[in-house]
Amino acid sequence: MKIVIIGNSGSGKTWLATRLAALASVSVVHLDELFWLPGGFDKKRPDEEAASLIAQSRNTPGWVVEGVFGELAAPFLEDAQALVWLNPDWAVCRQRLLARGSESKAHMERAQSDTGLARLLEWASAYPSRGDSRSYAGHLSLFQHFQGHKLCLQREEDAAGLVNFALQAGVLEALQRFAKHA
Repeated sequence: MKIVIIGNSGSGKTWLATRLAALASVSVVHLDELFWLPGGFDKKRPDEEAASLIAQSRNTPGWVVEGVFGELAAPFLEDAQALVWLNPDWAVCRQRLLARGSESKAHMERAQSDTGLARLLEWASAYPSRGDSRSYAGHLSLFQHFQGHKLCLQREEDAAGLVNFALQAGVLEALQRFAKHA
């Protein structure tokens, strides 16, 4: 099974990806790990290296890809069976980012400084108004052009409901049924 999950920072992508991947017994591919060099969120990986990591990840039997980087998600969509776009209100994303910052200074085993968190909050708050592949407009374009099963979830209850249904019916079945009713 191959699934891509996109959304703003703090939308719940990692939470959902971790649960769906565990249920399907596949790995999670974090786009942050493909975009950033190890150790933090301040040094971008060279494009050639990121492209190589994407190719390696795409060639595995199954995965759940999650991240904000639309340009890195796009190649995975060529193989994906389903696309989930998490699009909660900014207040929800902001609350999660603040909680993550106050719980620890690490996210995905990477250092997150107070300054870095402040920059992330400022950047993520502009999600609706930016026009790049990491924005609402960029994610909407990916969503509109994807031909497989797709759903846009705007409420936490919907993501939790998807996981609960997947526990009973299986991940792909849950995505198919949710996509029909979304």
